[in-house]
Formats: sequence, structure tokens, C-alpha cells
Amino acid sequence: MMESCLASQPDRVGPVEVDDIRRDLLSDFSDLPVQDSTESQAENLQVYLRVRPFTAAESSSGESQDCVTLESPDTVVLKAPRSSQSNKQSDKPLPQTAQKFTFTQVFGPEAGQRKVFEGSVRGSVRDVLEGGNCLVFTYGVTNAGKTFTFLGPEHDSGLLPRSLAVIFNSIEGRLYSRCDLKPQRCRDFSRLTPDQQTAESSSKKNLLRLLKESDRSVTSGRSAFLDGSLGSDSSVNSISEADSFCLDVDSNVRFSIWVSFCEIYNDNIHDLLEQVPSGHHRRTVLRLSQDVKGNSFIKDLRWVQVNSSEEAYRVMKIGKKNQSFSSTRLNQLSSRSHSIFSIRILRVDDVGVPRVLGISELALCDLAGSERCSRTHNTGERLKEAGNINSSLLALGKCINAMRLNQNAK
Repeated sequence: MMESCLASQPDRVGPVEVDDIRRDLLSDFSDLPVQDSTESQAENLQVYLRVRPFTAAESSSGESQDCVTLESPDTVVLKAPRSSQSNKQSDKPLPQTAQKFTFTQVFGPEAGQRKVFEGSVRGSVRDVLEGGNCLVFTYGVTNAGKTFTFLGPEHDSGLLPRSLAVIFNSIEGRLYSRCDLKPQRCRDFSRLTPDQQTAESSSKKNLLRLLKESDRSVTSGRSAFLDGSLGSDSSVNSISEADSFCLDVDSNVRFSIWVSFCEIYNDNIHDLLEQVPSGHHRRTVLRLSQDVKGNSFIKDLRWVQVNSSEEAYRVMKIGKKNQSFSSTRLNQLSSRSHSIFSIRILRVDDVGVPRVLGISELALCDLAGSERCSRTHNTGERLKEAGNINSSLLALGKCINAMRLNQNAK
């Protein structure tokens, strides 16, 4: 067809009138919408600052109260405490030097968990439900309140439980509960045979049984502390059922939700949902791979289909019990690894043979805090962990700076 069109030559029928070739076309396009320049330059990297309140111990020990000042909803001013090392070395007190920093938004010590979630992550959850991909991570020094913000106690849920609740509230009545479509690699999926579906269902039941067994057993001090901080399944139920989005999708579209949970400990990747036999303390080391498009993914990481926010929260609790924690001078239960909880959403056209329309992912990372060994007094294994944590956060800082420079480029 293409060849015949190119081969044929139209016959000339005489001169062509082109009197209007210089006509002003501005009026023809004046009614078209003009894209806002602010939209086209919208930031991809958003940074939120949460200032935690002083603990009772910090207040009683006379910690400086005037180091952080909220100047505006997006700006803070930092001052070095008068008791800092530079002032101690000087005979005369030096004037306090102030530094100003600007963020996407700043949350003061009085800001609750709900306000922080709605002002930061809630919009990203909607983007993921609509087909986008998003990475959220808590970043800061040790004992800054990252895990509290990430998980929260039972009566005051953090970013992860609230994200799960909003996702499942939004897709209520549109859940694809069949286990025949499973995410694979980075943005791919596989169709499971009946035998594979049975194996997935059995594996999931065995995994969830681990939480019941641990709840019945006598908990150690570490587990008891974890249970108190993570709360029970009711922590996701405590979030308002009205907290959801109205999604504009076809009536036949369903959502299949899968989760994974891993950690990076001493530069090694471990699957926190791996069932390690009793007596074996070492978890399998996973490796990063790339798909045909060059996208990175964790090879052999386990994905579990969840049919409710409560079920997803139980999977998270199982993984959290397997994460690497230790006590340091600054934190009774310090995270010694970076944990990554991923929520992958398959949009399925559930007519006839189900068809995957798209795959999106929300990755929530609770990073370990950077440490000064002079303050933590770490030695031995704790010191090695701190070195790996600090070096990995330094690499992450360089990535963030590169993204910032890229955003500012014309």
C-alpha cells in the first residue's frame, strides 16, 4: 500500500492560489489553553522537614531549646548552641551564626501524624493509584524519630499504615483477589498456573501463621518493644474510612495489590519475609539485577498478594520482627539497616481473559540514621554497622544533590 502511494504522481491542474499564506494565525490559536510554566517545571524531588519535640530526658538535661526556629511554612533557621565545641574553645562567647534552609514544607513539633501524612505522602499515594511510581524515604540522624514517623504507635499510625489504609479504601469493591497475575522483575508480570496459584496461597498462609505463633510465644525485650511500637492490626482500622480517593476508572478495572519487604544490612540485601529455619541465623543474600530495559530490581525477592490493609500490615509486622535492631547509647532500639516496604499495584482489565493495563509501585523506605561514634560510643559490630550506614547515606546524599542540580538546570 505504501509503495503504490509513493509511486503514483498526481497530475498538475494549473496554478494554485496561495494569497493567504502570510495570514496572521495568532487569532486562530488565541483560544487554546497555554501550559503554565510552573506546571512544566514542577519538582520531582520534594523534601519535607519534621522537627520532633524534645524528650523529657533532653529537656531535663538542659539541651539548647533555641537551635531551630520555624520562620515560615517552608523555611527554618538553625543556630549552633552556645555550648558547641567552637564556643568552648574561645575565651569570649562568639555571636551565634544562623543558617537558613528552605524545604517543600516544614512540620513543627506540634504537627501530628495525620497532618504530616496529608501534607507529604497522601498526594503520592494518589499518583501511584493513578499509575505513577513513587519513592518515599525517611532521612536523618539516629534517634530523630524516623521510625516513629514511618510506622507510629498503635494509637497514632505513621506513613506506612496510613498509605495502606488509603489504598484499600480507595479500591473498595474493585479488588482483584484472584492469584493468577503476579508482578515480576521491575515492571513486568507473569501468569500463574493453577499449581503455582495453590503454592502461592499455601506459602502466604504459612507466612501469616508466623505472626500468630510469635504472638503466642513468650516475647523477648526486643519483641515486646517492637509489638508496642508497631501496634496491632487495629492501627490501620483506626484510620478514618472516609480517607480515600475517588478514582476515575472504567467499571471493569480491578486492582491487584502485592507487597515485599527487604533490608540492606552491612551492604547486603536480605528478604525480611524469608522463613529461616530454626537454628539458622543467616538470611540469604540477594543481589541486584537489571531487566532488558536496564531497570534495576532485586532478584528472588518475595512478593505476597494482600487483600486488605490489615493483611498487608500483618505482613509488614512479620518482616519488622526479622529486621536488624540493636541498642545504642542514643536509641534503645536503633535500626541497623535500611528497610524497604514496596507496594506494587496491578491494574487489571477483568473482562474475559484478564489483561494487565499497567503496573505502579510505591516504595516506602525507613533508612537507618547516621551516627557519630563519639556520641553513641559504639564499638565492635555496632561500629562496623555505623560505618556501613554512614557510607551508604553519603552515597544517597550525592544522589540527592545530583537530582537537585538536575532540577535546577534549564
